[in-house]
Amino acid sequence: MRLHGVDVARGLAVVGMLFVDNRGNGEIGTQFVHAPWHGLRVADVVFPVFLLVVGVSMPFSRRGDRPRAVLTRVLKLALLGWLIVVAKYGFDSVGAGVLGHIAGAYLLCWLLLRLPRRAQVPTAAGVLAVLTVVAVLVPVPGTGRTAVDPDLSWAHWFDDLLGLDFSAEAPHSYLPSAVTVFIGVLAGRVLLEWGARGALPRMLAAAGVLLALGLVLAPLLPVNKRLWTPSFVLVTGGIGLLVLAAAIWLVDVRGVRRPFRPAEVLGLNAIVAFALSELLFRAVLRYRFQPAVDGWLTDLTSATTSAYLYAAFSVVVVWAVCQVLARRGIVVRI
Repeated sequence: MRLHGVDVARGLAVVGMLFVDNRGNGEIGTQFVHAPWHGLRVADVVFPVFLLVVGVSMPFSRRGDRPRAVLTRVLKLALLGWLIVVAKYGFDSVGAGVLGHIAGAYLLCWLLLRLPRRAQVPTAAGVLAVLTVVAVLVPVPGTGRTAVDPDLSWAHWFDDLLGLDFSAEAPHSYLPSAVTVFIGVLAGRVLLEWGARGALPRMLAAAGVLLALGLVLAPLLPVNKRLWTPSFVLVTGGIGLLVLAAAIWLVDVRGVRRPFRPAEVLGLNAIVAFALSELLFRAVLRYRFQPAVDGWLTDLTSATTSAYLYAAFSVVVVWAVCQVLARRGIVVRI
């Protein structure tokens, strides 16, 4: 049986993404704007939750047993991501954006899953431990000092080495975010073994452990999305498990599905929702239509109300397209 709560959790992440990316103006609440550097806001949790759900789906799929299918998926995601970046910023742009990030994290997690199962959790924990030690104790090449500053860190050095701009979606984040995907894989295995009802207490216990570990680590290496620090992986992994557990409990255990059907529709065609949002709202409408609508709504209401209404408008438009696909039984996957 399909776990509809997984689709709902994915859809809620899509809704969060639309509010963060398509806000009408800068007057929207700070929780829908990424933390400037250290710290955690709702906006910073959206993408890790999505990545975690990517991992949840992996144990339910046979693709992992076919390396060619895995590599094909990675290449398709990276190519589509690059095309979207080009549509937004032109052919001078370098990188594959969010979809490239998903492709990189998915590939690295798949490689981790090639190890014997008993070695996978220690290896993932070792990755986070090594990343922490490097960030805290090893000087950034060419500087002679350690740093996690906005202009100086191992992440900056690595992205510069590849000739890419530093950002949260740049390759430096692929390895730690692969651990985020792996946390989802572990949740998927628990769901397969114990079922929805039996998995919930185990998922809640794991969420508590991850949150505690992340908060203990944070004073040493702060929670930071742009660096995708190990503390960020742990804290957002715990939050992601809580979101997933809540969705499964409400939808699959309690059977409260109807109110969450719109989120489920978005979750079923998440790739369509993301591509449509990027191409329509961020590439086509952003420079003329959005300012005009925002100005009109601001005159009618207020700047803050306009910021939320435009974001909600983007959700409705994207949902409408996904709803048409759902009624026709069309689910677009890569």
